[in-house]
Amino acid sequence: MSKVRHFLGIVLAGLWASAVVFSDQLAGGYVEKFEVPERDADGNLVWMIRGERGQFLDDGRLQIEKLRAEFYSSNRVEYVFTSDSATLDQHNRHARMASPIRLEGPGLIVVGNGAEWWGSSNLFHIEGQVRVVLSGDSGER
Repeated sequence: MSKVRHFLGIVLAGLWASAVVFSDQLAGGYVEKFEVPERDADGNLVWMIRGERGQFLDDGRLQIEKLRAEFYSSNRVEYVFTSDSATLDQHNRHARMASPIRLEGPGLIVVGNGAEWWGSSNLFHIEGQVRVVLSGDSGER
C-alpha cells in the first residue's frame, strides 16, 4: 500500500504544480476544458492533467470539476486518477476531494469517497468507503 500512497502523492503534487502555473495568469477567473502536460528532459510525456472547468478562487485555491490525471511510463498511460471535483490550495500544498475518487493502474483499482492530500508530508488520506482491488495483471505485455 505504500506504493499506492506514494503514487497518489505524486498525482496531487502534479496537480499542485499545474495550479501554480495557471493561477499567476488567471487569478479570479475560469478555464474550461484545460490540459496541463508535464514532459521530461527528453520530451516524453510524464503526466497530463485534464479538467472540464477550473475556477480560481479569491483565496488562491483552484476548484476543478471533472478532474482526470494520467501518468505515463514509456509513453503509455500507466495510472489514471479521477474525481468529480477537487479544491487545491496552492500556497499550502493541500488538496481536498469531497467527491468519489478512483485510481486505476496495472493490477490495481482504488476507490473511495472523499480524500485529502498534504504536500508537506506527502500524506494522502481517503476518507471513507475505501475499496482496493488487486489483480494478477501487471499490465505488462
